[in-house]
Amino acid sequence: MKTRIFPKHSEGSTLFAKNTRTLALGLAVSVAWAGQAAANSEVNCAYPFWFGFAPAPVADKMGFFEEEGIEFSYVYDNDRANVYPALETGDINCTMRTIGEHMSRPLTADSDTVVIGLIDVSVGADGVVAGPGIDSVEDLIGKNFAGETGHPGILMTAHALRAMGLSMNDVNVRLIATDDSPAVFEDEDIAAVASWEPMLSEIAANTSREGSKILLTSREFEGLITDVVIVNKTDYIANREKYAAFMRGIYRAVDLFNEDPEKFLELAAPEYDVTPDQMKADLAGVYYTSYEDAEEYFGTSGAEPKLKQITEDLVAINVDLDYMDAPIPYEAMVDPSLTEGLFDGAMR
Repeated sequence: MKTRIFPKHSEGSTLFAKNTRTLALGLAVSVAWAGQAAANSEVNCAYPFWFGFAPAPVADKMGFFEEEGIEFSYVYDNDRANVYPALETGDINCTMRTIGEHMSRPLTADSDTVVIGLIDVSVGADGVVAGPGIDSVEDLIGKNFAGETGHPGILMTAHALRAMGLSMNDVNVRLIATDDSPAVFEDEDIAAVASWEPMLSEIAANTSREGSKILLTSREFEGLITDVVIVNKTDYIANREKYAAFMRGIYRAVDLFNEDPEKFLELAAPEYDVTPDQMKADLAGVYYTSYEDAEEYFGTSGAEPKLKQITEDLVAINVDLDYMDAPIPYEAMVDPSLTEGLFDGAMR
């Protein structure tokens, strides 16, 4: 079941879903799945239309999930107001998105969700384009900055300002849909706009505002924009091995990308109605996280968990931005234990 709803990128992007459906269809899909998500073998996901999540359908096409006894289905849906209620009720049992987006409202410490794995890190795919005369983050003070709520570009800007002892309260934030960022940036009253690739580079290259440039990208904020796998906690506790099998399939698909990227792209590109070459170009700012990366981020290799520091930084930012009602402890959001020994006695 593959339905495309609310793509992450604009119609001008190769990432645009050509057969976009309506919100009503997304709700209908959730209803159709009601009662199915708790089945021992079923992983039913709803996640944004984003190349970073391609290892999941590739794992399915490679037969990795079938080998593990997993039945995988998914829909594309970027609307958290649609996805999170379905995840909480168990109508679906899986989603994927950035950890910073995940922890924002309506998440609370007792939400019935848990982060169990990684899938990708943005290493240049997200950023901020600034107009003429804006040469540093500090130059944004008192200026108009346009971006979507929870957008990585806003989080990166807030992170950089915090390092200077400043905050986004010192900037005039105007909320927009990211798909509108190229048009919004043409307004000379807008000092900077948050966007993502390929729009990010297209704005900088094609704007009529001479002297504009890319001010920040996720390449400068290692790990801050990390996409994670989030599942229904009740089903996870009841069917832990199902989710271990699911994550093994995803990490094996990442292994395929690292070992034979052409085969990976051949399998993944049709899921997004693009060519392998188009997908390859747009993946320049994306890093798929391997099992070894997951061990580092979750701290199961013995080191301090990298993801914990990232979430603590993002909690502070999200509270400042009023995206969260109150700080949520790392331990209430994340279960790193699934990663430890994940492939012990299992095929890789």
